[in-house]
Amino acid sequence: MEIGKKIKQLRQNKGITQETLANNLGVTYQAVSRWENETTTPDIALLPQISIYFGISIDELFEFTEEAQYERISNMLNEKSELTNAEFESTKQFLEKQLQYNRDNLSAAKMLAQLYTHYAKTLSIKATDYAKLTLELGDNSKDTHNILRDFYGSPHTDWNFRNRHELIKFYYNYLEQHPENMRAYRYMLPALIADGRTDEAQTFINKIKSKEKPELIFVFEAMLLRRKGKTDESEMLLQNMRKQFPQSWYTWSIIADFKADDCKYEEAILCYKKSLELQPSPKYTDSLEAIAHIYEIQEKYEEAILTYQKIIKLLKSDWNLTFGATVNKYKQKIDALNSINIAIYQ
Repeated sequence: MEIGKKIKQLRQNKGITQETLANNLGVTYQAVSRWENETTTPDIALLPQISIYFGISIDELFEFTEEAQYERISNMLNEKSELTNAEFESTKQFLEKQLQYNRDNLSAAKMLAQLYTHYAKTLSIKATDYAKLTLELGDNSKDTHNILRDFYGSPHTDWNFRNRHELIKFYYNYLEQHPENMRAYRYMLPALIADGRTDEAQTFINKIKSKEKPELIFVFEAMLLRRKGKTDESEMLLQNMRKQFPQSWYTWSIIADFKADDCKYEEAILCYKKSLELQPSPKYTDSLEAIAHIYEIQEKYEEAILTYQKIIKLLKSDWNLTFGATVNKYKQKIDALNSINIAIYQ
């Protein structure tokens, strides 16, 4: 159904004239008439007002098929860095209705989780910008510092905020129902190890040792040894991993991560480059992003900019991505670093 026909149907259902609708929208009744006759369409700026007046979402004005709706939402979440309130609300309404019709609708549930996460990130970025401004204006309150800490994932000093018992409990219950789900173990084990629950972690490592990829078992055991303070044994384990899987890009990536954790940045960069070299196409951007972070830490901004540019080239060559949220993120990083460089040389 075209939008003009939809507006006519909504108007007639509401029992109002074209003049009444026109007065409420601030247009002439001739304009409404032309919409309904499909001679013209409403200006895009009027769509929110029309949807509010009839109590529907903007998307409902266009009568997309369900398949088209899901595709549109997927594209929006992948390509937009920030979501507007209207985009969030209309998308939420559609997906929640899908779940009301069918509680087992996996696509709707997953997209709702992604939608809320995306929108929360949008709001968090804005909150962080204002928190930084607040501190620059002289505020030194705990609440403002907490906003920055939480956004950047900085550890809490208080154990009751720092521990992950709720996440761990969820995975305990989940794995009772899905004991063969290896991915769930991969997410629970780092939480157990980070919280120092090493005996429990060892039990789960032993449980999945014959089922999980050997490289991942090496990683979990190395993490476990480090948490116990046995850094030399952890290092020996990683060296054994490299000997057994010398051509595995994942091996080199993991070793690089441990080197970076130890602030052995030059060694880490070499390992990240080796990992990228061994990766089959399409290559992931993680190694390059880690290298860029190291250069930022070292205040080597030119090198960081060049690395982010390599990421953008990789996204184009291997993933055919030339625009959207992912690409924009790295372009924004480059702009920010260029601003720092300008400030340094002024």
